[in-house]
Amino acid sequence: MLIYTPKRDVMAARCTSSAFQTFLLVFVLPTLSFGMNMPNETLVRTWAEQLGRNIAGFDKRSLPFTTIRTFFDESTKESEVEEVNGTALILEMADQVAQMLGNKTAALKRAVKVAESAAARHNYSENIKESNLVNYYKSKDDACISVCKILEYSEKFRQGINASVSSVHIPVEIYDKDPEILNALKWSHELDKVFRENYEEDKEILWQYFGSQTGFMRSFPASKWRQTGEVDLYDVRRRPWYTQGSSSPKDMLILIDTSGSVVGQSLQLMKVAVKSILDTLGENDFVQIVQFAKEAVTVGCMKRFVQANYRNKKYLSRVVSEMKAEEMANISKGLEYAFDQFDQFENSTEAGVGAHCNKMIMLLTDGSTDNGDEVFKRRNFNRPLKNRVRVFTYAVGQNPNPVKDLKWMACANRGYFSEIPAMGAIRARVQEYVEVVARPLALKHTDYVKWTSSYSGAHGPSLEYLPVLSRPAALGDLKELKWGNIYNDSLGLGLVVTVTLPVYNRAPSGSNQTILGVMGIDVTTEQMKRYSPVWQLGPSGYTFAINTNGYVIFHPSLKIHDDIEDTPNLDFLDIEIESEAKDKLRGDMIDGKNGVVEISSFDLSVDENYVHEERRRYFYTPIGNTTFSLGLSLPSYQKFIVKHSGPFTKANATELIKLLEEQEDRAKLLAPWKYYKSSEVTDSYNSSDVVRDLVAALQNYSQSPDTFDTEMMKQLHLDLRVSNISIKMMKDMMRVTLTSPGSADNDTANITAVFMATYGGLTTVSPKSMSSVLERYQDPWKSAYFRRALHYKQTFMFHALYTTDYQENMTSPTVMVTHSVFGSKKEEKPVAVIGAIVDHDFLLQMMNSSSKSGDSVYSCKDVDNAVCFLLDDGAFVVAANHPDYHLQIGRFLGHVDAGLMEQLYGSVYHRVEEVDYQATCVDYGNETSAAPLSFRIPSINLVFELLTVNWWNSVWTWAVVNLNVYSWFSSPPTVAASSDDQEEKICIKQRAQYYFNPNLEETNGIIYPCNENCTRDYLARRVPDTNLLFVIISPACPNCYEPASSKNLVQEPVEMALADNDLCNQTARYRRNPAKCYDFDTRETNPVCGGPLTSPVSVVLVVVATLLTVISARLS
Repeated sequence: MLIYTPKRDVMAARCTSSAFQTFLLVFVLPTLSFGMNMPNETLVRTWAEQLGRNIAGFDKRSLPFTTIRTFFDESTKESEVEEVNGTALILEMADQVAQMLGNKTAALKRAVKVAESAAARHNYSENIKESNLVNYYKSKDDACISVCKILEYSEKFRQGINASVSSVHIPVEIYDKDPEILNALKWSHELDKVFRENYEEDKEILWQYFGSQTGFMRSFPASKWRQTGEVDLYDVRRRPWYTQGSSSPKDMLILIDTSGSVVGQSLQLMKVAVKSILDTLGENDFVQIVQFAKEAVTVGCMKRFVQANYRNKKYLSRVVSEMKAEEMANISKGLEYAFDQFDQFENSTEAGVGAHCNKMIMLLTDGSTDNGDEVFKRRNFNRPLKNRVRVFTYAVGQNPNPVKDLKWMACANRGYFSEIPAMGAIRARVQEYVEVVARPLALKHTDYVKWTSSYSGAHGPSLEYLPVLSRPAALGDLKELKWGNIYNDSLGLGLVVTVTLPVYNRAPSGSNQTILGVMGIDVTTEQMKRYSPVWQLGPSGYTFAINTNGYVIFHPSLKIHDDIEDTPNLDFLDIEIESEAKDKLRGDMIDGKNGVVEISSFDLSVDENYVHEERRRYFYTPIGNTTFSLGLSLPSYQKFIVKHSGPFTKANATELIKLLEEQEDRAKLLAPWKYYKSSEVTDSYNSSDVVRDLVAALQNYSQSPDTFDTEMMKQLHLDLRVSNISIKMMKDMMRVTLTSPGSADNDTANITAVFMATYGGLTTVSPKSMSSVLERYQDPWKSAYFRRALHYKQTFMFHALYTTDYQENMTSPTVMVTHSVFGSKKEEKPVAVIGAIVDHDFLLQMMNSSSKSGDSVYSCKDVDNAVCFLLDDGAFVVAANHPDYHLQIGRFLGHVDAGLMEQLYGSVYHRVEEVDYQATCVDYGNETSAAPLSFRIPSINLVFELLTVNWWNSVWTWAVVNLNVYSWFSSPPTVAASSDDQEEKICIKQRAQYYFNPNLEETNGIIYPCNENCTRDYLARRVPDTNLLFVIISPACPNCYEPASSKNLVQEPVEMALADNDLCNQTARYRRNPAKCYDFDTRETNPVCGGPLTSPVSVVLVVVATLLTVISARLS
């Protein structure tokens, strides 16, 4: 998000001292200069204009853009010029994406039908063994005794797969020999056939999977599990796609007992449990957290229900960690406060706030003798049944406090009661409410198709309340597909969206108010972007998509962090520049409208160092049968393109091979584009690889002539022919006269290299030895210099290699100068950017020769008395006359001369401040003192947990011991974090981009650095038809250094913490809830509303099995 920030404070200070500055300039400074003066405004203006004329001469002497334009016009005289019709382009793309997603939906429905039929036919067996399963491949196969033996590498999936069978992942806390698991594994094996059929029918289909309510995930094709961390904590039921697919959105209030009785272990358990519950919530859910003892208060500064997005959940997790236990508990007070919050929430008219579905209270306490029946009678039981608030209660800690009343609360309010006696039980116990949440959905049997939205990578959150909320949909024969946000694929394909459908229990003897699980199919965002009309969009045009929350599905500015699991939801206005017009555009897209709008806003350069203001056209339309809306953005210059006539022939292919293989003293860099359909070229290919790949394809032209992209190949063919002529001409001009006409001084200097980058992705460089300098810009469309030159189409653009510090070991810095070439046939259209790499000395001599003066005025040659700078439009140093600054070429002026930059900012420079919500920072972990023990204690009072008899009599023993004992033995020591412990995390950073004030060409003034005993006067003037500012200033004062930070001259990214009040006081942005809500069904019953299960598991069996797991992991 970019924020315009005028410099009012500096401007005000200037006004107060202007009279004194004038007095010094007119009366004092001339008497101190002993006959030598700084130049006046008129002379500086003359110098800048002369410098502009010298640079304009490049067109005749080195960068002949006018002549090259005629070359392109002549070469395209037989071609047509076609208008770029944004409306037609976006409608076509929306139809194509909708059809592709529709194919995935159809495949999903076939898989669900097979699953429900297989489950209904299955005869449950208590005596089932693992040996009874067919083609059972475990995806967690470190010892290579199962699935890895049958895998072959697939480029499509970027890993080893087997497209004949599926593989199964089972969470570490689930006992994989449990009859419930084995029976579900047996009937779900029938999915392999339909998965194969889907895979063969749709060549684009990727992962297909079934997430079982029992906890396992069956995925196709079979693959080895990609584990993150030492303990595999992945549970499919905690994944955002599963939670969204199994229930409708939720309005949740978490009510926490922080009375004195919970101090110690119970309070710590509650904090972890609350964070686990928060992890289950997605962007369609809303949440508020309240703590109570004698009185009830909201936790933190979020005094209302807030959207359960990334930033809000991070804040709530942090403030929950800070809770303290004190005073006596009054559950009735807590419940009264909770219902007050629901009343305020329900009566609120604030747009975009609330899911308005599945209202629930999650009560965490260590026990109670007060069941709050009076509160429930007045505040809940008197509501219509469909509007009542569900209540889920958790008895936390190993306490003798009674829990009978807690269970009554849950049962009387359509909820569920759970006990959390120890840390290892949290994930399992929180999971128990899933079936309750799912009942409304299960009772309807709806085709509840959903597409998911933005959430984190491999490890998912924990759930416990979803089974209840799914009940109403299970009884009514409905199915609603769900599409949502993007997330990082745990199986390695990057950012994906998932379409989901619940799988219902249709067995005659089964419960028809439960779901068996959720079926899902992935679609990568790359698959969606593949339908973008890239050729018509040009280098700076792009497509994007958002969902009904305004969150981005794909966008060119969306950053992908492959190694970071915890990625944020990003709003369209977090990525684009927030403005009234953009906010209206976002609202129209959320509402599923069609339209086109022209918006003036700032555009950020690819390297994020520059910004410019321009008018863009935005086209938008909904994507059919999804909750997504598609957008298309075009820059002002992208109005026409060349439409080449005729096919791409064998003769064209033969000539193209010859042109690509020519051994002249010039290099040909080719963008890593897919010039033909079967191309496997990626961004990782260097230019030589791309050329070789294309030549090989062209040599086989006769075998598959239709595989080539005609427009791209015809354009490349044209570009190669024009480039050869143009580069030869530019090469002959590589020695350029630096002085103005008529000058007696005839110094010359060499241009290091010349180049031309074209619309067709070709960059030609001469001499060939300089190709490495341009290799980093292999794809011109993704290069800042190329895009910026097209925007400033009548301007010579100068650009020094960006640096944040002194450039070490550099004899003479180099600078890139470029100019765009627009074809002029019928309508102007971008065709190329030409440029040169010049030594800094080249610009220095040009600056010196342009600033000649008489004996009484300092010029740029007087390096001891006057410092001259050439600055670009981003306030980066391009040239300097003083040797002390030569190693700072490419650096932000604020670090080179902070006092000068302080004066220029607010006059000739303005700036925008960018807040980057998807930045990364180094996380050194929690610094902890080394303990006498050499292992990490995984949970509080583990020994006590292991010795509690009642705890061993729980069916959850397997889960707790696997999680606790495994991590106890296998975790690294807890020691102070070192540099080796660095990990990247998502953080917020702020930076600024500077740009020229369009209303001011020149400025001057006096600087008072460090003290009043030394002053510096300066004059600055824009250089015509360039992106340069010429500045002359008195030398720096001795023993005076002022850092950029002292002048608030932010430029490089700096980590920032979002203030709590700023976060809590944010106005909720407009959003739209899902069209349907399944939170109630009259047929719903609550036969089992909680309580521990009592099927014992052998202590010896669990310990032996866990130790074997640890030993196996260590050996592997």
